[in-house]
Amino acid sequence: MQKIGFVICKQLKTFFIILCFLPYWVSSQTSEEPPTKNVEQQWQAWISLNSVFQFSNHWSALADFHVRRSDFVTSPSFNFIRFGARYGFNDNLKISGGYAHLWLAKDENWTLFLNENRIYQEFILADTYPTFSGLFRIRTEQRFFNNVQEGISLQDDYFINRIRFLFSISIPFKQGSKTSFLVANEILLNFGQEIVFNTFDQNRFTVGIKQKINKSWSFDCGYMLVYQQLLSGTNYNLNHTFRLFFYGNFDLRKNKNELIKHGQTID
Repeated sequence: MQKIGFVICKQLKTFFIILCFLPYWVSSQTSEEPPTKNVEQQWQAWISLNSVFQFSNHWSALADFHVRRSDFVTSPSFNFIRFGARYGFNDNLKISGGYAHLWLAKDENWTLFLNENRIYQEFILADTYPTFSGLFRIRTEQRFFNNVQEGISLQDDYFINRIRFLFSISIPFKQGSKTSFLVANEILLNFGQEIVFNTFDQNRFTVGIKQKINKSWSFDCGYMLVYQQLLSGTNYNLNHTFRLFFYGNFDLRKNKNELIKHGQTID
């Protein structure tokens, strides 16, 4: 019996030694190198026109047009249009939904580009305080992609879900001023069965100024740092972006006695 116990103890000792050194052995047998993180820095310019057409106390139509350039302004990046409708429960709480289309240039002549159809929904909560105004937005997007060459679809469609969280604060330079300091951050996350390596999509941090021109027009201008993870999961873009966004608010109501606060977002 003592001999059997000795053999069992010896086997357990051998098993324990193997268990301890197994991870090192497996690691030494793996020929693949760990993936390398690649970050490419770019300089871009984003210019857009964002319009709101108020046709009742609660309902408004939305129309946006964006032009985005790489190498600051010398090379094409993408063009973007967006349409939608918004319902305002009150001055602070609004919901929107609509359609957008994007053309992402793959060459300077636009013979090869990524074609994107997008459906979106959003929830906006905004308020104004004595010293600042704040805005929080949640936007969900269903994105349908297809590459096009010489006007012909390459039949390589794929689909991505995305959710976006935006926080924005505007601080007037002085009480009653038409000029405000703007700081905002938006994080964008991918989700769904198609997403493997890049649940994190990108983060956009913005600083700049907001300027009211008149009753209908305003703009914001500043610097935006965009940190984006690409589909591979190991390649990233770090975009230093000059942004100039114009906002038009047009009141088409017959009865304009009630003041509407639009609470324009920065996108």
